[in-house]
Parts: sequence; C-alpha cells; structure tokens
Amino acid sequence: MKGRWLMIAHHLPVRTRFRIPGLRHDPAGCEQVADRLAAVPGVREIKVRPYTGSVLIEHEPSVAISSLVDVMRDTLAIDRILAEGEKPPLDPDVPPFSTLAQKVVTAVRELDRDIRRGSDGTVDLGMLATLGLLGAGATEIAITGRLPVPPWFNLAWWGFRTFMTTEVSDASDDCGDAADDSG
Repeated sequence: MKGRWLMIAHHLPVRTRFRIPGLRHDPAGCEQVADRLAAVPGVREIKVRPYTGSVLIEHEPSVAISSLVDVMRDTLAIDRILAEGEKPPLDPDVPPFSTLAQKVVTAVRELDRDIRRGSDGTVDLGMLATLGLLGAGATEIAITGRLPVPPWFNLAWWGFRTFMTTEVSDASDDCGDAADDSG
C-alpha cells in the first residue's frame, strides 16, 4: 500500500496510541499488527480499530516507543513517521478544495473585509447577516402572527455558514493570500 504513514497520537509511560490511516478497512493488516505487537516483551494489551486506523497499546513503562514504532514500520511498510504536531499528508485520492469554493470564500472574505473597514471594525458580515435575518424573521412573525417554516434565505444562510465553519481550515490553506484577514 503506497503512502503509509504513522502518527503517534499520544504516548504515556504505560499507553501509546498510533494513527495509521493505511489500516482503515484492512482487517488482515490489523491482525498482523496485533500479532506482532503482542510478541513485544512488556506489551499487555492491544486494541486495533480497523474503522479508524487506530492502534492502542497498553504496555509496561520499560517498553520504548521506538521499539513499538519499529514493529509498526516493519509490519506495515510505513513510509513516514510524523513528528509531533506535524500535519498529516493529504490523501491523493481526495480531490483538493474546489476552485469554485475558493472563489466564493475569497469573495465573501473581501465583502466582510470591506464591511469591517467601512464600520471601523464595529460590524462584520456575519453580524449584519444575523441582524438582517433576525429582523426579517421578527417582521414576518409580527405580520402573520405565526411561526413559519424557515424561509429559503435562512436555509441558504445556514447552509453557507455550515460550509464555512466545517471547511474553514481547508479554505484557509487553499486560498493562500486571500486567507489573510489583516486589514
């Protein structure tokens, strides 16, 4: 399997967790890892989760993390051990952030920046949209006297907001200089 890497999620004197995405949905690899780690002197228990690619090892304090890493590297032909805090490499099978999304993010950031500049930082696009939607909702309730199903613009805003909050790290990474919010 190409591009196998290992991340040390945490290491304590008696417990170590590795993340190996290459193990996801690989029951045979999971079994091999469990068998090889069980043979390491001082290892008490191994929990391998094929769905997440996680390996939890409970061991004696005398077990060196380097010996556990060596077993993992040899068993799975690991290409790379990530340093603490190092971002995992991008999966080549997952397409990059779309160019349309990049353009939308850039346009919305520019609009937000213009609003903040024009208001000397007292208002931003999110606040204006929130106040506008609250006002529109209150007006509709006052006119009709009932609580309606959310109108299309609320649903559109919620969809956009969900997109921006879940994709914020990808948007920041992929938009380069446009990600800089400095005024």
